[in-house]
Amino acid sequence: AQLRAAVERFERLKSAAAAAQARATALWAAKRADAEAAAGRPAGKRGKGLASEVALARQDAPVKGNQHLGFAKALVHEMPYTMA
Repeated sequence: AQLRAAVERFERLKSAAAAAQARATALWAAKRADAEAAAGRPAGKRGKGLASEVALARQDAPVKGNQHLGFAKALVHEMPYTMA
């Protein structure tokens, strides 16, 4: 019973960390877009390279960055009630 409770606690901790990571990623994207807009960067070029930076921060393959970024934005902006 003790080990089961420990596993449950770790799972809740993992979920909370994933939610915080998604929020931070979405905020990073929003702040980057705002800064680039303020600097006069064309809309089509804003956020370029951010997905690679996200992958690097997550210690994942560069090709996974866009997936992580898109998922974070979807969770935060379209499905916020799915996060604890």
